Amino acid sequence: MTMTDNNRVIEIVQDMDTSISVMYHAGTWLETSGKKPSKWWKPENLNQQALLQYVKPDEFYTVMVNGEQAAAVILQFGQNSQDWKCIDKDNPVSALYIHWLCVERKYASTGLPKVVMDFAEQKAIENNISFLRADTNAEIMKLRKVYEDVGFELVSIEQEDYRKTAFYQRYVKK
Repeated sequence: MTMTDNNRVIEIVQDMDTSISVMYHAGTWLETSGKKPSKWWKPENLNQQALLQYVKPDEFYTVMVNGEQAAAVILQFGQNSQDWKCIDKDNPVSALYIHWLCVERKYASTGLPKVVMDFAEQKAIENNISFLRADTNAEIMKLRKVYEDVGFELVSIEQEDYRKTAFYQRYVKK
């Protein structure tokens, strides 16, 4: 998918290696800036060997701005982990799940999460899916605001083994 926005050429491509590079940069920034990343964002876990335990190669997407890597996300049709089981119980909802959304520091505050969510919504429509879902650390309001600012509604906050998790979903308008 390619679009033009504010004199930028934005392209979203499936590219595992470039996505992992963006994720690694995000994890390194979290660690070096004292943000204390969860195990999922520690640089040593942001590599093919670790990520492919949870993600298929075709689920990695990279946002390129004027040819430069700018953001990354993992989009999954179906929930592979236990995260949403506490919400759905034994009745999983058909949704497009958003994981590992991150933006290169150079592109922070440039609206790329909205670009990613609009792209995810289009993928959901193409696959007859009615919801986008995401979860994040409930105690980091800045992360929660990213999802709230792009139309997600809080479903619940649950205590997981290692953190409080905020569960968000957004209805897909077909």
